[in-house]
Amino acid sequence: MIRKVAITGGTHGNELTGVYLVKKWLQNPAPIRRKSFETVVLHANPEAIKACRRYIDRDLNRAFSLHDLAHPDQRYESRRASELNALLGPKGSDKTAVDFILDLHTTTAAMGLSLVVSNESDLTWEAVRYLCAHEPKLRVYRWKGDEEDAFVDSIAPHGFAIEVGPIPQGVLRSDLFFQTESLVYALLDFFEKRNRGEAIPEATRPVTVYDHVALIDYPRDSNGDIDGMVHEARQDRDFEVIMPGDPLFRKLDGTEIFYEGEPGLCTLFVNEAAYYEKGFAMTLARKISV
Repeated sequence: MIRKVAITGGTHGNELTGVYLVKKWLQNPAPIRRKSFETVVLHANPEAIKACRRYIDRDLNRAFSLHDLAHPDQRYESRRASELNALLGPKGSDKTAVDFILDLHTTTAAMGLSLVVSNESDLTWEAVRYLCAHEPKLRVYRWKGDEEDAFVDSIAPHGFAIEVGPIPQGVLRSDLFFQTESLVYALLDFFEKRNRGEAIPEATRPVTVYDHVALIDYPRDSNGDIDGMVHEARQDRDFEVIMPGDPLFRKLDGTEIFYEGEPGLCTLFVNEAAYYEKGFAMTLARKISV
């Protein structure tokens, strides 16, 4: 049984879809109420929301590793991570306060309507399959790396993030706002059906997943500064296949750089603005069926 679901928005303070959906539901919680479980909504990073910045001191969505939670420092997001862990967790406990966390995000990349899954469980994948059947345009990215254990949704035993784009930072876009809202309601309906013991055939169907393989950094000069841009032929081609010899970057002097990696992988989060500081221009993923 699902007892309690948390919906978090504003983990990154300049991603306004989640900020304003949470604000909407705080003002009128009726659309997120279901009879068999409780839904709570909250703004994850209030100070960053006030400043309309991704974060104040550090990326909150990288602050929930067990090590960081056990050794918090005085940075604002570190303290906020401890507060959220106490409110929604504690992480790693057999009795967390919430069973499932849905974290709402936007991206400047052309990711469309997508899910980012890192907190894997049977229930998480049931929910993913149900939503993919509900929304055929939905795509699923399974993130695997050094940071997935530090995301907000890792506090609970089950969860994932909704990631929609392209949306500039600090901007609301109505079509993706309402598509995100519809997807949230479908997820809550799934939990309600499951708690009632209804047969949910959609939750058992195979689903296409883009499985994380690697990160690709921008070309850089001898000082480590970016010396090129995503090639115009690759821009906005999220979830599309890239082959050896395809244009990848264009240096500042106009020189082209071509892809030389594994054939048949797909590019995701292409030219995401927030990832410049993290040192990568896009991710590579392998398209599989789960």
